[in-house]
Amino acid sequence: MRQLAKALKIDYDWSADIPGLSMPVMLVIGDADGIPPLHAVEFFGLLGGGTRDANWDRSGMTHHRLAILPGLTHYDINMAPALSAAVIPFLEGA
Repeated sequence: MRQLAKALKIDYDWSADIPGLSMPVMLVIGDADGIPPLHAVEFFGLLGGGTRDANWDRSGMTHHRLAILPGLTHYDINMAPALSAAVIPFLEGA
């Protein structure tokens, strides 16, 4: 228990490293999750998402994605059809 308590006190702030990620990243969170949706939005912003208009032809679209799924928590998101509906197109490169 002491080791767990010690690990939980470590500050895992990788914000400075986020902009350097070169691979496409998809953030998925439930709107009733333990992590506030605002945190996911801020993380998405560090990836360059949500900072500009994608333009009518999508030329300004980032290759990163953010999905905030309604009515879900981290307890039930894995079984929700909305999860696969959001993730599969991303994995297929849509």
